[in-house]
Amino acid sequence: MLKKLLSFKKVISILILLLISQVSIGQGWVKSNKGLSAYQEDLSTTLGYYKLRFKNDGPLGKDWIYGSYLDKDSLNRVIAFREGGTWVPLPFYFSQRSTAADMVMYGDTLYIIGNFWNIYDEKNNIWLNPTHLIKWYNDSIWIDDPNTVIALGGPSVSMAAKGDSLIISGDGYYKPPQVIYTHFMSGDKGVTWQYPYSKVHPTDSYPNFGILSKIQILDNGDILTLNNGSPFGSSYRGVSRWDGQNWIGYGKGISSGTNAGDFEFYNGELYIAGNFSTDFHPDDPGKLMARWDGAEWHDVGGGLEGGYVAGGFFVHDTILYCAVHDNNSGRDTRFGDAAIPHLAGWDGHRWCGTPSGYFSYAPSAYGISNDTLFATFYKTPAVLNGDSGVYMMYFDGDYLHGPNSICSTLGLGEEGHTIEKPNISIYPNPSNGILNIILPKEKSKAKLSIYSLSSQLVFEQRLTEEQTELKLPASFKGLYLAVVESDGEVF
Repeated sequence: MLKKLLSFKKVISILILLLISQVSIGQGWVKSNKGLSAYQEDLSTTLGYYKLRFKNDGPLGKDWIYGSYLDKDSLNRVIAFREGGTWVPLPFYFSQRSTAADMVMYGDTLYIIGNFWNIYDEKNNIWLNPTHLIKWYNDSIWIDDPNTVIALGGPSVSMAAKGDSLIISGDGYYKPPQVIYTHFMSGDKGVTWQYPYSKVHPTDSYPNFGILSKIQILDNGDILTLNNGSPFGSSYRGVSRWDGQNWIGYGKGISSGTNAGDFEFYNGELYIAGNFSTDFHPDDPGKLMARWDGAEWHDVGGGLEGGYVAGGFFVHDTILYCAVHDNNSGRDTRFGDAAIPHLAGWDGHRWCGTPSGYFSYAPSAYGISNDTLFATFYKTPAVLNGDSGVYMMYFDGDYLHGPNSICSTLGLGEEGHTIEKPNISIYPNPSNGILNIILPKEKSKAKLSIYSLSSQLVFEQRLTEEQTELKLPASFKGLYLAVVESDGEVF
């Protein structure tokens, strides 16, 4: 293991004599009922392809669940936020099974898109007509008139908002005299809608981005979207960006007959995931997941294996989480060289997670609220460690670095590269409990991470000066690897 750690291509490693004591915490996955919300016991997803999903650090600074579920009174709800240790629904429910496909804050109003039957407004005790777009502000709701505006729901429906612009990615949007398909944008809070691009995609005869068309408005105003509608081997296939004038592709795109299913930004770089793989085509960007550094695609920690699609990205507390979905819970899913089932966290250097507990099939979505990791199941309740009827569960303990966690080899898949780095000094070595760290002037803001020889993170410290004297806990002793990271680079 030590040999593998020292072969990490980007790391200048320092072995330090320290001591660490392990504390056993956490029990694994637990059914989410007692001590949480009573109605979670009856939480269920419905309507075929829809699933209950999470939005961490979402609108109004809250953690949300959205999709479709039944509360303790068997009322159909579609959205709730977490507060006071429970999930609190917004004050409306539906006459029939309805579902929320996505949600976004647009100005001071929460926009929710999906398929909604007759809506009961609990604040005013009135029924509202079916719609595809709900607007909510301060316990009051508004709906678009279904006779003039129709947004057809589907698994590809998503929304993005920034400033005055709101974009919806869906199957179609009609508002006479316009008829708009696939992507439609409003700059006036839904009064008028338009196609957001001055020309159609260069590889399509009409606006068609294929399935799972996630969309995001970047800080500079560019629009980034999944695009699985372009031909195989097109640089636009997988993900593409509109800069206001032209479409921009990323590398060679996805070359095989596969798709991208999600994207996320992490440490300033674009990550994509899907069911593509270099095992299918050598020009594919990676194995189920890849990282774009601004010029080319890179492997991520040795790639992912054992599933049919990766996705479900979310970032929490400097970690990028990624799920691998499969049809068989017994399948040997691997993140790099670590056999971690279904979900792992990437810290920029390696994958970590806990292969504990048994559930009858893979969860459909994950999220973190108040530092607790939750997971939901798609449509049918699962069996968790012999306990049936589980729609939601949470992880009791530290999923990434608890007593039963495992990690992939540090720097896996990156040994073949050599990168020149500025010199960094860490002394004395061996250490007597005091470390002196000297950074180059241009790298005076950095982070020190200390790992055990089993790749366990045991210490972390922000560095804000060119020279830092650091006192380590008195209990530290042993051989460890020190890694310094600055501006996304590892030394």
